[in-house]
Amino acid sequence: MHDALRATSDSPLFKVTTAPYLLLDTGLHIRGVNPAYLRATGRSREELTGAFLFDAFPDNPEDTDSTGVHNLTTSLERVLRHGTPHDMGIQRYDIPESRAPGGFRVKAWSPVNSPLTDGDGRVVGVLHHVEDITTVYESLRHADGSGTADGAGQPTALLRDVMLALAFHQRAARLTGPAAPVGLSGAGAGAGAGAGAGTNGTSAAGLARRDALWHGIAHATRQGPPGRGCLAAVCDCAVRELPGADAAVITLQGDGAQSVQLATTSQWGQRVEELQWITGCGPSLTAFVTGEPVLVPQLDQPSTRWPLFTDAACRIGVGAAFAYPLSTASTTVGTLTLYHRGRGLAKPPADAEVFAQIAAAVLLADLEGDITARARATADRGDINTAIGVLAATQQISTNDALAWLRTMARNKSMPLADFAREVLARRPPEMPS
Repeated sequence: MHDALRATSDSPLFKVTTAPYLLLDTGLHIRGVNPAYLRATGRSREELTGAFLFDAFPDNPEDTDSTGVHNLTTSLERVLRHGTPHDMGIQRYDIPESRAPGGFRVKAWSPVNSPLTDGDGRVVGVLHHVEDITTVYESLRHADGSGTADGAGQPTALLRDVMLALAFHQRAARLTGPAAPVGLSGAGAGAGAGAGAGTNGTSAAGLARRDALWHGIAHATRQGPPGRGCLAAVCDCAVRELPGADAAVITLQGDGAQSVQLATTSQWGQRVEELQWITGCGPSLTAFVTGEPVLVPQLDQPSTRWPLFTDAACRIGVGAAFAYPLSTASTTVGTLTLYHRGRGLAKPPADAEVFAQIAAAVLLADLEGDITARARATADRGDINTAIGVLAATQQISTNDALAWLRTMARNKSMPLADFAREVLARRPPEMPS
């Protein structure tokens, strides 16, 4: 076994961490396995050490559409070839049942594969890290009472979002817990590092509470009305679980003049959040800029730093506001803000920071999916409306005529309406045939 693999396998961190890890050489033979991985798979060290990975963990022959071996092979080959980590997202991968020869247990994982290198930078193996999210997969899969999964047993798109967010959450919980390991090649850490650590998350009781809240949110997501996603469930659960929180809003912030409200529990909460963009100041904007929570239990106090926002918010009944940044490892991407209606409060709700951690995990999980699409759609609408206004003003026509012309020309050019609107705005001045 290569010295780099042996050093990692012998590391105390590798042995004591609660995150499951497997060490593989370049031939995909198992050269090290930690106790957490043995617990997650129900296997013994003797069974696994030295075995070829896919002999130890073959595809389930009863699942003719299984993709576990293929997808894991592709990921490992990519890591070995390019020397960069690969996050596989969510993977259904059943494992052999040691107590019933020939049998398999349904399992859902979130695997991350990271390269191990020698002193010269050559890749000599792979550190395979998984989070076992089978419990929530099974509970959500059967929540509707059907007892069956969609298609060939793979999760639905919504369920994949829920489970991926849970994997981020679990990695963040390990990083912020009392036995959090550091320095183990960095594997598996980056995915959830942005969820942050708070006073509610560092004790065993705090971690248990956070897990309980997360699973409640996951169930609410699965059982909610069509079109309601994970972030909406976070907001709904925050108002339900946090005393004093009358509205919750999750906003994807940006450097420009426009934000995207991803989830809100009420029109009142949405109106309060929008006041900040009208006045140019407020707790959500400050939390986004500073990357620090902004807690205002008494909004109407004379020392409030945003007089324009405060005056407008108090007029519609806001008594307290608590804004939490939602951050990745390197940047802040949005905010979770809780609003209280009526008189102020003595302090923020006890579990508010926990909800912010969960919201950050969900936001991270969704950044490449629905959120990006919604942000892009918001930008598209803005460009279309701007083009309509410019055309109406420069050509002295109505906005309806401007929109009709935009649609006709975009169709004639076989272009998306938003792309043609941007093309029009790039012209100085915009040209329009008579």
